[in-house]
Amino acid sequence: MDLFLRLILIFLAYYLYMSYYKSMKMKTEKLEEMNGEFIFTYLSYIMKKEMYFDVYEVENVGFSKMIIKNKEFSRLTLVITLENHDVIRIFNKRNAIIFFKSCKENSPGLYEEIFARSDIFGGMPGFFGLSSLRDIVENEIKKLEEEEK
Repeated sequence: MDLFLRLILIFLAYYLYMSYYKSMKMKTEKLEEMNGEFIFTYLSYIMKKEMYFDVYEVENVGFSKMIIKNKEFSRLTLVITLENHDVIRIFNKRNAIIFFKSCKENSPGLYEEIFARSDIFGGMPGFFGLSSLRDIVENEIKKLEEEEK
């Protein structure tokens, strides 16, 4: 009986520890930009990853998760592939908009290429009440600029 109670106590302690550990938000990411050069820092539970890259090193940009509500992004996740085949995942919507803003200012060719490959319904504005992806990103960039002022 004593062994049985100890086992139950150990399982209960383990369950409480794991539920507390999973509820903690220990994942952070930060994207800093200056004239098309980026510093991407990702901090997880046990690892820290820092990458330095230039907007001209970007080979491909893909949307892995995108939820649009009221013609705004409520959630936006980007997957950026660099020339040296490194992959960067940007989970924070603000960081993704900072990336788009820098592409628009420093590399218009890449900015156009992103939307040429991944626009909603081929870029038909007004289709089922949806704006084109470019319009939504432009509005998000304007909001970001207003917040920075």
